[in-house]
Amino acid sequence: MTDWNSRLEEASTAWSAWCRAVESAGIDALAKTITHDEIDLAEGVRHLARMARLTLFSATENRSTANPYFWPALDPHLKMGGDNPQGLYLSAPINGTDTFRISGTCGSARWVSCILGRSPAAVQAGLAPFGNAIFLPDVVARSDGTFEIFVAPQRPDGAANWIESDEWAVSVLLRQFFGTLDDVDPMEQLQIENLSSGDQTTAPLGVDEIVEQMARAAALFSILVPLMQSEMVGKGSAKNDFVTDIGDPTSISGGVPGGNAVTARWALEPDEALVVEVTPPTPCGYWDVQVGNGWYESFDYRNIFSGFTCENAHVNQDGSVTIVVAQEDPGTVNWLETAHHREGHIAIRWQLSDGHLPIPRCTVVKVTEVAKGADLPTVSPAQRTQERRKLSQSFDIRFGQ
Repeated sequence: MTDWNSRLEEASTAWSAWCRAVESAGIDALAKTITHDEIDLAEGVRHLARMARLTLFSATENRSTANPYFWPALDPHLKMGGDNPQGLYLSAPINGTDTFRISGTCGSARWVSCILGRSPAAVQAGLAPFGNAIFLPDVVARSDGTFEIFVAPQRPDGAANWIESDEWAVSVLLRQFFGTLDDVDPMEQLQIENLSSGDQTTAPLGVDEIVEQMARAAALFSILVPLMQSEMVGKGSAKNDFVTDIGDPTSISGGVPGGNAVTARWALEPDEALVVEVTPPTPCGYWDVQVGNGWYESFDYRNIFSGFTCENAHVNQDGSVTIVVAQEDPGTVNWLETAHHREGHIAIRWQLSDGHLPIPRCTVVKVTEVAKGADLPTVSPAQRTQERRKLSQSFDIRFGQ
């Protein structure tokens, strides 16, 4: 017979520990808000609520590797780490011993990556947080547009697409990045199956299990919140300038395999614009640029011009790209909004670029000078209205609205 009082004490202690961890890390983060502007403080409180939900759900929900399923890893309401405004992020639990099959239709994403996540123990052992991966250029699809990807320690017979798992594997992250607002067709009939476990029902949840999960959630919150914030705080001495540690790829220090990002912290007044100039590397399987707030979140990308890709960017005749970051509309292409923020982040992802990371050049000018100084096609107010309408339409298709 279970001792109710002892079980109640253990459960209550676990809940109290979670609450204390959230309170401690959250209050410390708010004290380090990058500006004293009300919008940044308010978004900081919202960011902490989002991170509490993200870490709690990731530790306590969809944990069965015998019966895994894909669910949103990041979405319009769960944001962190410079999430991509053009992206659709899904994840599912796995383990390092069984064979898993991922299947579905290919969709229209310009960039797809399927990446294995590793356990915290792997990071403590000095390994990268992500393991092996497969990317869109290498995914073999059938003639009917469907695909299968196997995840297993050994390659299954006849498997066209295989990701080798290791003892540290605990999850699979599937990212779909869409190239244009006019072509958004997410993967359909998407599923993941454990081919080794057979039919199993989910075991009842016990106190020992939930206590362990709550401790994991508390630890994750206490690690991720300061880690994400440090990205912006650390760039406080180099505003409006791209500073990157090229010798420490993001795929090792916390980003995902397949590419790298160069980032900067912009600081602009409402009548100013940051003009960013860069030439994409060769080779480069895919690239995109995005802006977001000081908590390293994307903006409201259903309504705000927050990013564009190699597919819908205007490229200059010499192969370079000019990006304009401003609150006011400069009347040109390649405009990204600051969304009423005086400071925030900008990031450019270079995928499969063989380690080449071009560092952009930045200039701060008045918004009224952009059209005069930059050789960019103009955009009329009517065209801008149409573009903004496409933002919401693309969003609704991507997230099944």
